[in-house]
Amino acid sequence: MDFIFVIPVIVIIIVSAFIVKISAVALNLTGLNEKKAFFQALSAFTGTGFTTRDSESVVGHDIRRRIIMGLMVLGNAGLVSVITTLMLSFFNRGITPILLNTGIILLAVLLIIKISQNKEITRKLTKKIQEKLIKSSTFTKRPVEEILRLAEGYGIAEVTLNEFCIDRGKTLFESSFRKRDILILAIERGSSVLPAPHASDELLLNDTLICYGKLENIATIGNRAGKD
Repeated sequence: MDFIFVIPVIVIIIVSAFIVKISAVALNLTGLNEKKAFFQALSAFTGTGFTTRDSESVVGHDIRRRIIMGLMVLGNAGLVSVITTLMLSFFNRGITPILLNTGIILLAVLLIIKISQNKEITRKLTKKIQEKLIKSSTFTKRPVEEILRLAEGYGIAEVTLNEFCIDRGKTLFESSFRKRDILILAIERGSSVLPAPHASDELLLNDTLICYGKLENIATIGNRAGKD
């Protein structure tokens, strides 16, 4: 019966990993960068309390703040449960069962890490979590940038016009962007920005375009050498 206390520890670790993943996806749905969302979720759950500039954007956002608060509570509860279970597992037992139990727990942790590094599993899990969260009332009303990002294969990107771009010197109306389902949200020109540019605005060399559209089409803007 030496393994009876190891199973709850492994279950708690697995549940904790899922909680962090779900929370990271939830933070990502509020507009926070994917990597930053995971970092903030893991920091809050483990109680490490890293202070970054992103913390201000979390505290100042109602949904993000609630997610972080929930993680703090669940993280502390999980830590207490693990410590208590481990103490019961190791209490009045010989060195061999202790080493064996520790080895099993470490192997379980390594397996969880290995699974989490599988991109295909992570992608499918993230998609499932997103689908569930989006249906909840908390995420019924979302900022525009979240709606844009959720479209499959679409996103926002910056592209700087070089000498090879066929649309350089043309107006937005004359450009090929509309045909390629690319929407120009803004134009950065030197130190100035043209928000919501008009159809008559000309595209110049070294302009940086803030684009929304199919990402594979946006990627071709800077390398089209005279071919439409």
